[in-house]
Amino acid sequence: MRTALALMAAAVVVFFAGWVVDDKFPGRDIPRNQSVAGVPIGGLRLDEAEVRLADADLTGRNIVLAFRGQELVTTLGELGVVIGLESALEAAAQRPELLSQPFSWFGSLFGGTDHQPVYSLDSGALGTFLATDGDAFFALDFGRPRIELIDGEFVEADAVSIPVVDLAELEARILEAAAGTTGRASVEIPIGGESVVDRGAAALITRATELTEGGLLVVITGNLRRRLIPEGALRSWVVFGGTIDQPTITLDDELVRSTLETLFIDFGDEGTEATFWVDQDDVVRIRGNTPGTICCALDSSERILDALRSGADEVELTPRDDPDVRGVAWAESLGIREIIGEFTTNYVPNESRVTNIQRIAQITQGVVIEPGQMFSVNEYVGLRTEANGFVEAGVIQDGVFQTSVGGGISQYATTLFNAAFFAGLDFGEYQSHSIYISRYPYGREATVSFPHPDLQIINNTPYGVLLWPTANHDSITVKLFSTRWVTGEQTAQDERLEGTSCTRVTTERTRTFVDGSVEVDTVTARYRPEGMRCDGSPSLPDDATTTTTTTLTVPPSTTVP
Repeated sequence: MRTALALMAAAVVVFFAGWVVDDKFPGRDIPRNQSVAGVPIGGLRLDEAEVRLADADLTGRNIVLAFRGQELVTTLGELGVVIGLESALEAAAQRPELLSQPFSWFGSLFGGTDHQPVYSLDSGALGTFLATDGDAFFALDFGRPRIELIDGEFVEADAVSIPVVDLAELEARILEAAAGTTGRASVEIPIGGESVVDRGAAALITRATELTEGGLLVVITGNLRRRLIPEGALRSWVVFGGTIDQPTITLDDELVRSTLETLFIDFGDEGTEATFWVDQDDVVRIRGNTPGTICCALDSSERILDALRSGADEVELTPRDDPDVRGVAWAESLGIREIIGEFTTNYVPNESRVTNIQRIAQITQGVVIEPGQMFSVNEYVGLRTEANGFVEAGVIQDGVFQTSVGGGISQYATTLFNAAFFAGLDFGEYQSHSIYISRYPYGREATVSFPHPDLQIINNTPYGVLLWPTANHDSITVKLFSTRWVTGEQTAQDERLEGTSCTRVTTERTRTFVDGSVEVDTVTARYRPEGMRCDGSPSLPDDATTTTTTTLTVPPSTTVP
């Protein structure tokens, strides 16, 4: 019994000695195992505890705002949370009555107490945050408003709204989350309704309506007639642009121009295009043009907009040169300045066919084949008729010699064909005479009839090509003017029998380009004996006549020698 009592007394002494040594003697203000908002401050003096809590930066704790799947990480302090530590420190430093202190100390050896500070929220700071950083959720940049014209009135076609935050509920949730965890808190933003976004559409609509109200009278310089552009048409020209911060109201230039051209279609002068002339020294001359005028000058949109802004009832516009009349600048841009191909063929003077050759040379003198374009003899000249200056002359029809209006112009076609051959130009449709005529180059010639066969010359150069045929009493010469791009020469020729009676002639052409590259192509011709087909049978029935025909048109099967 004595031993037990002695042990108990020793234990009591040790217990109280430990309390005195560990708790009372060091002079600590705050007992062991005390914390504030999860920050341990046990065993510290009050000033030490205040420093530790300040270093812990409790308002710098992260908090997550969540909204419709989006998350924004911020801090309690940025949301306006204020943490009051005084009461929590007082509670942490509070001790029981003296007799109870040893036992309280002993309990602190096995567990502690966390004291919560007082949380409050600055509503102004929270509102400022939502109006700035909160844009990630609510005030997205929706761009400038889209305004459309419906039934003559401007309307906002894409009005948008944004959610309105329930601030009272959000404050409560933030304070609850701040006090409820020592880690990262998360709060779902509560929505109390929606608000329409003001992007300035109403002001723009009002301004555009005022500008166009009542329409506008338009007059062109030099024209006494005035025409009213009604407000509906004016409004269809309006273009809303710029940004939300700097919106603009302008007019659609293309729509303004097309409308004015239609409205004043009867205004202006027709004008004449520039033409080419080749003098006796083969120098190419450009003859001037008259530009012609149409409505209206390219600054018409600006003039009309200025008039609308000033509140004027009328605006004066100026005419402009007709862009469809090709002038001297266009002619100069084609680079037509030197001979690139030339050929001459002869004929017997005073024959009726000479009239036709001279007539087609006259019609096509001055034709310009623009880069990449094709010249068709039949399309340009049309049907050869007496009314168009052609007379009856020899033709080849069904493999025999006859006569028809326009006979002989195939000599023009052959001469043009050869000039294009040596100029290195391309060919579309072409066909040789069915019977070889000795005045033409063997295998390198062409015939024409209407509507087929045709002779088509393709300009495969980056420059314009000018046709300049001249026909005198005994010969026709075709000169082609441009800028040298390619030259052609005959480098080979062969022939083979086709059927039992015809001969197929293939002529090789080598083209050398100014960049040094070389291409080889061929042209072909097929000849048959007079009155025979390639299989040796007669080309005309036994009872057909081969006498002169007096028709005014050339049948499709007819070729003109």
